[in-house]
Amino acid sequence: MNAKNLIIAGCLLVSLDARAQEVNLSSLDAEPNRVHVTTGAEYGFVAGAGYSRVLPFLDRKLVVTGEVMLPWAALDVSDYRLRLGALVPIVGPGRWKLAGSIAWVLRGTESTINTMTDVGVDAALLGGFYDSRWFVAGEVGADVALTTKITHNDAYRETSHPDAMDGWYAGPGANLRAGVQAGVAFARYDVTMRVGQVRDVAGEAPLLPFYGSLALGARW
Repeated sequence: MNAKNLIIAGCLLVSLDARAQEVNLSSLDAEPNRVHVTTGAEYGFVAGAGYSRVLPFLDRKLVVTGEVMLPWAALDVSDYRLRLGALVPIVGPGRWKLAGSIAWVLRGTESTINTMTDVGVDAALLGGFYDSRWFVAGEVGADVALTTKITHNDAYRETSHPDAMDGWYAGPGANLRAGVQAGVAFARYDVTMRVGQVRDVAGEAPLLPFYGSLALGARW
C-alpha cells in the first residue's frame, strides 16, 4: 500500500465517527424494545436512527443495537455508516455502573477521486451514576478501521495517477475518544446527549476535534 493510498484510506475515518449508544443502564429490566433518532456533529453534521433489543445474557442484560447514520448538511446516501453492536453491564449492582460495548461498523464514502468502503470495529467503556430517571457517565472508546476497499474512478486515473491500484487495504487508521453522556427519562421516552473530544492514535486532532449528539428514544 503506497503512502497516497494510506492517507486516502485513513480519511474514511474522518467521514463518519462510530459511537457508543447512550442508554440508561438502570432501565434494562423494563421495556425490552427501543428505537431512537439522533442528530449532532461527528466529523460533520449527521443524523441517524436505530433499534435496540434488550436480551438476557447469563445473569446480565445484553443490549443489541442496529443503527444507520447519514450526513444531513448535504444528504448523500453514498456517505453512510451502518453499525451492529452490543452493550453489556460489567459491574455495579447499585446505581454506580460500568459497562462495555463493541460494534462492527461498515462505512462508505464517495469523492471525486474514489469510492471507499471500510469495515471496522468500535469498542468503548462507559461508567457513571444511573438512576431510573436520569444518568450521567463518562465514556472512552476506540474506533478502528480494520480494512478498506478503495476503487478509483476513471477521471482520477486519467489526470493524476494512471497506475492507481484498486483493492482491499488493511489497517488504515484509528481514532480515540473521551467524553461524557447524560440523559433523562419521562414516561417511556428518553432524551440523551453526549459530548467529547477525538484524537487519532498519534494524538493529532482532526479538523473538527470534538463530537456532540442529541438523541430521542422510545421504549416499549
